[in-house]
Amino acid sequence: MQNWPLQLRLFRKPRFIPLRYRVVLASAGMLILLLGVLLLTLVWFQNRSIRHQLEQRGKAIAQSLVATSTKALLNYDYITLEQFANRAAQDPNILYVVVHDKEHRVAGFSNRPELQGQKLTDAISLDAVATTFPLVQRFEEGFGSQPGLDVALPVFLPDSTNRWGTIRVGLSLTSMYRQIRQTIWIIAGIGMVALFTGTIISVLGAQRVTRSLGELVWATKDVAEGNFTYKVGVKTGDEVEVLAANFAVMTKEILEHQERQGEQLKEIQRLQDYTEKLMITMADGLLSVDMKGTVVTINPAARTLLGLSSVNGVEGKNIAAILGESCQLVSLVQKIIHQSAAVAHREIEITKEPESQTILVGSSILHGDQGQPLEIILNLHDITELKKLEARIRQSERLAGLGTLAAGMAHEIRNPLSAIKTFVQLLPRKVDKPGFLEKFNRTVPRETERINFLVDELLELSRLPRYEFAATDINGLLRQAIDTTEEELQRCNIEYQQDLQDKLPPVQADSNQLIKAFNNLIRNAIQAMPTGGQLTIRTFIAESTDSGKRASGNTDSKVVIIFQDTGQGIASKELKQIFNPFFTTKDAGTGLGLAITHKVVTEHGGLIEAESKKEQGTMFTIQLPLDDTISVQAVSSLELI
Repeated sequence: MQNWPLQLRLFRKPRFIPLRYRVVLASAGMLILLLGVLLLTLVWFQNRSIRHQLEQRGKAIAQSLVATSTKALLNYDYITLEQFANRAAQDPNILYVVVHDKEHRVAGFSNRPELQGQKLTDAISLDAVATTFPLVQRFEEGFGSQPGLDVALPVFLPDSTNRWGTIRVGLSLTSMYRQIRQTIWIIAGIGMVALFTGTIISVLGAQRVTRSLGELVWATKDVAEGNFTYKVGVKTGDEVEVLAANFAVMTKEILEHQERQGEQLKEIQRLQDYTEKLMITMADGLLSVDMKGTVVTINPAARTLLGLSSVNGVEGKNIAAILGESCQLVSLVQKIIHQSAAVAHREIEITKEPESQTILVGSSILHGDQGQPLEIILNLHDITELKKLEARIRQSERLAGLGTLAAGMAHEIRNPLSAIKTFVQLLPRKVDKPGFLEKFNRTVPRETERINFLVDELLELSRLPRYEFAATDINGLLRQAIDTTEEELQRCNIEYQQDLQDKLPPVQADSNQLIKAFNNLIRNAIQAMPTGGQLTIRTFIAESTDSGKRASGNTDSKVVIIFQDTGQGIASKELKQIFNPFFTTKDAGTGLGLAITHKVVTEHGGLIEAESKKEQGTMFTIQLPLDDTISVQAVSSLELI
């Protein structure tokens, strides 16, 4: 309540003052200021000039008195000195003449004989008798009760520095003030005439200008009310006419712009209606969330996918409050908000009765004019049926692969079983034969161990993954794998080179499983270079080349690991089969090492590829995602039923 007067003053409209009055007042103010400056300047110069003349006159009178009074001062002839003073003071502009002897006493004072022989103690007299050079002092009320100038001149003996007295002449300033007042009145009179004349001229000039401006003002009012057909007829031949012409052009452009804006508004309304219809009819879910986690837009398909009622409004509510903190979609949105960057397409599980749904989520960020993130746009695509179809296809592939797997197993197991069968059949007849039992004990356990090793490899290949993911240093794992196989590399005369990128970010991985894959690839390279060669291991970060991902802020970075050898190489027709179980180009081995390596890499969400040319070596390239949320595919195309 106490601040109401202040608020009223703040919101009060400025007082309207017509332009003609402003022009007249401004002109009058300029004239008054000019006359005031002129008056002060003239008075100052006149005051300075008259005072200088008085000072020169006083000094001349004092010099004359010094010349005539020196002898009388030497003889202490006070009567003569007083006569000189009275005679000099007869001038009406001289207030007084005072002669001081060398003891500073009054030797003669014009028209004041009673002061003869006394010492004057006023400040002007004391300064006058003490000076050794001509001194001019101003006083407002002196001995004559008038303002004036006191001119003091010391008297020295001829050809001597001995001071013998002081001559003082008091000059009246009354005439000077009278001349200054006359000047002021003259200038004031001329100023009043000039002010009156200037005001009349400014009034006439202001009327000429403001009449045309007034017409423009009324035109602007009509335009502000929506009447763009108002015609301005100003013919002044100056800037006002140019202003009126520009106003007419501007009015015409505003009218055209208004018509275009109306058409654009209709187009925007049509696009808005089209967008609303599209969002309603599209099968994919569309959801937009601001950077605080508040739902801005959601279409019916998204409501259905997320199990939200179509009646209850969710716009304006926090997505965590709607879906719950445990929902994978909420975690994904919170991650995007924290990173201020979109993420790659991600599969999430939405729990619904009677079964959960798998949804593929794509994201992008809507930025403002200054590049600041405004909203997160999420595209939700139901891939539940696609996942079921993939599972059926994998089931068919597993069933189809069982034949190949069974054939490979039969081939690998037949040889050791044949040897064991032969020894078992010969055992009753040759048990007593010298050396037979020794050969039996050497061959049967070896072949049995061979079958056991094959079974372990098959179990490793077909076992469901039970991985423990943690932040893993890939460079450290590679150095550990090199340390494990270093002796074997040196024994085979293989030089190895490590080109590992510094400060490589950690990868979410199971280090125990991943190092198996690295060891398999290194041993595969050793077997490919029986006579020696060179093995190069490199790591680096690879960014996505997808311009769409870069535009949305999702770079989809990966760690790339390369194993390159200079061995025998693999023929192109065999290269396509190297990851199949029991396929091998070597005389020894089961052909399961690369199959297990492929399984480990894919279960880390990665990709492994091979490039090779006969007699030119082989290069294996592994790509592992840098994202901290790895979707582990626990299903292998070689799973056993």
